[in-house]
Amino acid sequence: MVYLLDTNVIIRFLIGDDEKVLAESIKIFEQIESSKIQVEMLEGVLMEAYFVLTKFYKIDKNSVINDLKTILALNGVVNNNKAILFETLSIIENKNIDFVDALICSKSKLQGYEKLSFDKDLKKC
Repeated sequence: MVYLLDTNVIIRFLIGDDEKVLAESIKIFEQIESSKIQVEMLEGVLMEAYFVLTKFYKIDKNSVINDLKTILALNGVVNNNKAILFETLSIIENKNIDFVDALICSKSKLQGYEKLSFDKDLKKC
């Protein structure tokens, strides 16, 4: 069985502001790391985690990106679109561009899609 990983599990794990929930999230991530459980991280969950950590908790974007890449790289994360998600985070890391625009850029680059947009940020990638 593959589980869908929710944003709140990621946030509680990375923020650690509730000891009980932190302990539970550590167990979950230990199981994901050892492939005892498999999870998929939806694009929206990744986007929400990035947004909450950088905007609400005011954590440096590069630290957040490193943490999210580390989570994506765990053995039990079984996304078919891992390369796209890694590329999206790399684009955000290297350019002043928002998550959705970076996602469009990465899908365009890795899957050969053309972009239709009036957004000047999409020309950055």
